[in-house]
Amino acid sequence: MDLYLIISFIYLISSFLYCTHLWTQNQKVSAWGLNTIKIGVALHSVSLIIIYLKGDTIAGGLDRSLYFFSWFIAIVYIASQSRFKASVLGAFVAPLAFLMTIPSVILPQGIIEHDSSLRNPWILIHIALVFLGEALFTIAFIAGVLYLFQEKQIKSKRLGTFLMKLPSLTSLDQLNHVCLVTGFPLLTLGLALGLLSAKEIWGTFWRWGPKETWSVVTWFLYAVLIHGRLATGWRGRRAALWAVVGFGVVLFTFFVIGYFAPGRHDFLGTY
Repeated sequence: MDLYLIISFIYLISSFLYCTHLWTQNQKVSAWGLNTIKIGVALHSVSLIIIYLKGDTIAGGLDRSLYFFSWFIAIVYIASQSRFKASVLGAFVAPLAFLMTIPSVILPQGIIEHDSSLRNPWILIHIALVFLGEALFTIAFIAGVLYLFQEKQIKSKRLGTFLMKLPSLTSLDQLNHVCLVTGFPLLTLGLALGLLSAKEIWGTFWRWGPKETWSVVTWFLYAVLIHGRLATGWRGRRAALWAVVGFGVVLFTFFVIGYFAPGRHDFLGTY
């Protein structure tokens, strides 16, 4: 059986377990969901190593980029559980990992030819750092959405049983904060390494391509959020809203710009 299919199926099983936990609040089911997603990440890691050793591009087309990105998201979620124990996030992360691995299962391999520079170790590190930073922003986004939902329900006095299953507002705000202050330096380092690599490989630091420009827009949005968090004490609703808006720009840059805008960073292989 294809390894991509096995990994995707494991994430699907984890999704089912986490959604069952969300419905029943059975802690054993939550533990099974976490163990299952750990198995998925382990096999996911093996598959990425195989891709690299074969000399293939780990992150180039939409399928490979989503596949690589989903690995980081799952890893960040697993790491967050050691501190925050917010198992309810698994009901969002596991299905997301499943959906993001589907293109690698259904799309024929080798239909897109990629520039050999994408196999350059420094380019790969650049991509990995950016994806890791954005994976942390993904968890911050989920925490922000849950914060806004819970706050709205509390203010409207709709204290249903589902609300009792969510982490406290304080825990969600802390998770948002940790993910943002960890993810932003990684994104910054990744973008800086990308500039240096571009100079070495293509002879110029910057060409104002659509993806590059929107990456800078994303960086500035998160810079404002980090400044607000650390310098002016943004917390709660305002920080959650900015995390949601910032991630919206990440999605726009990743999918809309990455797919439709021509340039070295699109998903069509025209580097």
